[in-house]
Amino acid sequence: MSNSVDRIPQLVSPSVRCLVMGAGLSGEAATELLLGLGAQVTVSDRRSHEQLGPVVSRLQALGVRFIDEDSAFRTILNFDLVITSPGVAKNHPVMEKARKLSIKVVGEIELAFRYLDIPVIAITGSNGKTSVTELTGHILHQCGLKVFVGGNIGNPLARFVSDKIKGSAPEADWAVLEISSFQLETIEYFKARAAAFLNLTPDHLDRHETLAEYLKMKSRVFNRQDRKDLAVFNLDDEYVKNIAVNSTVFGFSRTKRPDFGAFGHDGLIEVVKGSELLAQAHWSEFQLSGGHNMENVMAAVGLAGAADLSAAEALKAAKSFVAGNHRLKTVAEIDGVLYVDDSKGTNVGAVAAAIESFQRPIILILGGRDKDLDFQYLVPYVQARVKKLILIGECRQKIRRSLGHLVPTEEAESMAETVSLAQKSSQRGDVVLLSPACASFDMFRDYKERGDVFAGEVKKLKG
Repeated sequence: MSNSVDRIPQLVSPSVRCLVMGAGLSGEAATELLLGLGAQVTVSDRRSHEQLGPVVSRLQALGVRFIDEDSAFRTILNFDLVITSPGVAKNHPVMEKARKLSIKVVGEIELAFRYLDIPVIAITGSNGKTSVTELTGHILHQCGLKVFVGGNIGNPLARFVSDKIKGSAPEADWAVLEISSFQLETIEYFKARAAAFLNLTPDHLDRHETLAEYLKMKSRVFNRQDRKDLAVFNLDDEYVKNIAVNSTVFGFSRTKRPDFGAFGHDGLIEVVKGSELLAQAHWSEFQLSGGHNMENVMAAVGLAGAADLSAAEALKAAKSFVAGNHRLKTVAEIDGVLYVDDSKGTNVGAVAAAIESFQRPIILILGGRDKDLDFQYLVPYVQARVKKLILIGECRQKIRRSLGHLVPTEEAESMAETVSLAQKSSQRGDVVLLSPACASFDMFRDYKERGDVFAGEVKKLKG
């Protein structure tokens, strides 16, 4: 199987000895793809076999060998190719040693792309990636196209390609992929027929160190594009709007009419090209709310154009889209208090957007594992809408130092205590908003579990 977009070199043959770093979803999918291509595969992970669970026995039954990270470092010369998972930092000792020894290192996305035979639509940005990815897939599907939706949203591209080689994958005309900055670190030939950069706010600075480096990694989504390809830009974002690309730009904005793109204003979305109005829709016709979701719709409509869908078709299809779990999802309304799960709000920009979505007083639940973010970013948003903070997790003291002087602030040891404190502090007309601005790994498996536990505790109140 070869990529239909470019003639690009393949990576794997039966004689290639591969080391997969990380045995999570991406690593497991990459391993299965490598096996399907006939490679010899060894997997390394910092976690024990007990922590990894059944993935170990499943892959060992397929002939995969497992080694620890120390062994991977010592024996790196035994491998011809290293496949890295997004969670493995580029300065990991094994990665650095492999590069010094001129052993090729690529990520799961790059590996899978080289064996993909359908065009790609890619979405990146600090906030809204998942929503725009799912929305774009929804639009294409509603318009009669077959689509694979995956990437950084728990459905690895390598698994789709592996299944396709085995003949078990569903048919697809397009791959719509959420792409993280971690995945973009290791791309080489990856090319998107259409790519969106939604916004940039401080995030993952524990890994990228500076905002400039974070911007640089995100901008790689436009690598290898040319004039036949489409770049979808947020023209209201001070960082994104100035990126130089070789592709055709579709801009979206809520403050100014673009030359070619979408303009959201006065309860309308208009798609324009020069002085021509291509299509329009009233925002009240959509199943979404909030300015950030208007931006998401405009971005998805732009991306859909790469699949030869008209703006009118895309807008019509978008009207039936309903937001997924853990992103401003209403859990319940109890005694006039709205409880909202925004567990996917894992950086300060996402929390700011969530706060702006409500006109009601907010009891805001913040905290978790720090990503080296500056919580001072949230000061004006807390001052404008938040009546109380409830802090959880490892970095609650850091958040308290930044924001605790602005409004009454309490700390909680568990989600059960958090919800109880929120209930006692609320009154009719309030919103209890879980939008943590942090990773979840100090207390939960992932943001999904965090949101589910929050919803479970809220439902106990309702019961």
